[in-house]
Parts: sequence; C-alpha cells; structure tokens
Amino acid sequence: MVYSHGYAGEYDKFAASVKDDGFSWAKLLPYMRKNEAFQVPTGVNITGKFDPNAHGFNGVIGTEIHSNNAWLFQPILDAAAQTGGTFTYNQDYNSGSMLGIGWQQTAIKAGQRSSAAAAYINKQSHERKNLDVLVNTLVNRVVANSTQPTPKITAVEFPGGNNGTMQVHARKEVIVSTGTMNTPPLLMRSGLGPEDQLKAAGIQTVLAIPHVGQNLIDHIMIGLPYQVNTTETDDEITRNATLRQTLLDQWRKDHTGRYAEVSDSHIKFSRIPDSASIFSTVADPTASKEGPHYEQLINNNWVFNDPLPETGYFMTMLHFLSSPISHGSIRLNPSDPNGMALIDPGYLNEDFDVFVLRAALRESIQYMRAPAWQKFNATPHFDVTVADNDDTLTEFIRNYVGGGVHCVGTARMVSHDSTDGVVGPDFKVKGVDGLRVVDASIIPYIPSGHTMAVVYALAERASDVIKGA
Repeated sequence: MVYSHGYAGEYDKFAASVKDDGFSWAKLLPYMRKNEAFQVPTGVNITGKFDPNAHGFNGVIGTEIHSNNAWLFQPILDAAAQTGGTFTYNQDYNSGSMLGIGWQQTAIKAGQRSSAAAAYINKQSHERKNLDVLVNTLVNRVVANSTQPTPKITAVEFPGGNNGTMQVHARKEVIVSTGTMNTPPLLMRSGLGPEDQLKAAGIQTVLAIPHVGQNLIDHIMIGLPYQVNTTETDDEITRNATLRQTLLDQWRKDHTGRYAEVSDSHIKFSRIPDSASIFSTVADPTASKEGPHYEQLINNNWVFNDPLPETGYFMTMLHFLSSPISHGSIRLNPSDPNGMALIDPGYLNEDFDVFVLRAALRESIQYMRAPAWQKFNATPHFDVTVADNDDTLTEFIRNYVGGGVHCVGTARMVSHDSTDGVVGPDFKVKGVDGLRVVDASIIPYIPSGHTMAVVYALAERASDVIKGA
C-alpha cells in the first residue's frame, strides 16, 4: 500500500537497457502524475511533509500522508536528528530523490484502499459497454492459431462449457496482466517458455523462450521488534477478537477508525558507504549515488516471524533490501502444470544482499538507542548481541528474513535487438504476434520503491503504446 516511485536514475537505467527513452524518468513522470490523486487533508497542515510538485491531484489512485500513531511522530524525527548520518530529512521521496527519512505516502482514499480494482476496473466496468469482467475464472492458456512462420495468439482458453473449456477470441491482440508469479506459468502452459520445462510437462512447444520465469527478484524483508511502555500500539488488535470486530464494524459503517489507516508513518531509504568492503568484489547495483541499498520503516506493532507475545506492546524497525542482486526463478511443476508453480525466490544467494542487511540492522539498533526513545523505554525483544559478530548476525538474518511481496522480472523487458528477455519495449512478447504482457513481470530491475506505483505508471504508458499501435 506504500506509494513510492523510486528514484530518477533507475528509470533512466531502465530506458537505456531497453533502448527506449519512453521509460526514462522524464517521460514516465507525466504518467505518474496522471495516475495519482493526492489528498490534501482538511484542517491538517502538511506543509513541509510533501512536495506538491512531485504529485498528481486529478488521477484515479488516491494517495495520502499517514496521520495515525501520533505518539510515534516526534520520537521518530527526534531520534533521526540525534542519530544523524543517513537519517537526514527528505521532504518527499517521490520527488525523484529518495535518500533520507520522510513521511510515508499510502494509496488510501476516504478510508479505503485505493486499488487498481476500485479505481480502474470497477469504474470502467460501469462506464464502458465494451468491457466485460469474468470473475472466479482462471485462464488455462493463450492459444495460437498458427505457428509458422510466426506464432500468432488469437484466443484465451479457460474452464467452462460443455467440453470443459471455453475460448474467447481476440480481434486484435491478447494482453496478459497476471503478475510476476502467474504470467510465466500461463505463458509456459501456452507453449511459450523454456523448451526443457515444456517437454517435461508434456506441453507442445509453440516458441522456445528460455528466459520465461527467470530473473525473479524481490525486496527481502526482516524486522527488529522493540517493547515500549505505551499502550498506543496496534498489538491489542491482533490479540483481541472482540476489538477487531468492533473496529471492522466501524470501518464498514463509515470507513473511519483504525482500519482506515496503516501502522507506519515514516519511511527511510539509505545507502551503505561507498567505501564499504563489499565493493572490492561486487559492483554497486544502483544506477547512481541517489539510489538506496535498503529501506527502513517504523511500525506501530509487532512484525516478526516469532508469534506476538501474550502481553506487552511493541514497535518494529522493518527493513527491506532495496537493491538486491540475488535472483530466483519460477518453473512449471512437470507433474501438475495446471497447479501451483515451483517458486525458488533465491533469497540471499549473493553476499552483497547479506552485507547490506547486516549494515541496515546494525544502523537500526544504533537508532533505537537514541535518547528520544528512552521516554518509551524502547527495549529490543530479540538478542541484540547477535549484531556483535558477522556470523551470528548472518545466521539471524537467514532465520528471520521473509519475502517483501514486491516481485518483478520473470518476463523481463529487453531491447528489440536483444537476443534474451521475454518482451520488447512495445510490451509485445518477442517472436510472437498478437500477444503483450503488461504487469510487474516485465520490469528488468527491481525498483527501489514499492512496486505498486511503478506498475501503475508503466501500465498507463502501455495503454498509450497499445492505442498508438
């Protein structure tokens, strides 16, 4: 739900890699603004908390600055000033420059999540006569009516009808928007993918595309919980079923209350030092010195792999790896190609990723020792001595790391003249007619921001590219 675009340099890197300036920061910025409807709250002064020049105000996705958990606001910013270093204040991380700590922006409008389903599909389904939405339907495959000289996709097949399957035929093109995890299996079930996997699953090859399902990248996540002496955290919501129902009833009535907001108010993006020893063996994966290596969020509740303790109140320093270099993959299950795919996230396969997380966690431990937290008796609810040694901290990370659910890259976009990848800058699957992919799977490098806002901007551009074809 965090609304963050990333920094300008990584879009320019994207544009250079696919040899299309349309993916540069300058060219995508109008689409970012077109998508967004930033909500300036009534009666609340947010001057200095965001940059109006970095936002759109008339789009379809509502965004806002978080305003709950007021007890956290002052200690978060005071501790940042006391810690110094990378904790410099950033008025707006969506300005194209992300580094520093600032107020978090979320895709919320009038107490409800402002999603693609609500803002695009639901709205369009009521306003357009040429849009039908088939719910509770899982597509089996896309269908080619010929394979020579170039495969041409003309239909979509899904369960139903007297014969067990039905097909919807396209007059022009089929557009796949099934996401990073589902697009590769769909393509492979359609005979488009690595030939060895298709053969093992008993699927006839329509076109061998070796890179389908490769290049899976995610923002790895890990939290550090701290016990505090305030009762204003959200932990009681987790423990108390009656309270949860009361809050849900309130939200259903008028979209107000605790369920109308999130549990974090500030966000920070940072780099490890240029002099870090890891750079003697690994190249910096960021596009410029403006690119973050890691992200920190301060959550008003327990966010940890261990269960929430039965008593006590907690806040969590949550960390995301912003520029990971570890890659995973998605493969068809040869014994059940229509079932769940085989996912290898590849987390922490590279030493760089472990190095960055160690640095991030150690920095957070220092930050939580700032005088501003003493009033709340912020006490680590984990063995803080694990940070004294690289080996023990690495073991801790490997035991407690999880997925950030920001996956990209499994149908990677490349330039028209590249011999690898899956789609070209026109969103067309390479070597195939009548088929495009428009979702997070096409993004070649994981954005430093959370991927939602990035996908919206790319989809808006894709819409113009398709309409102009």
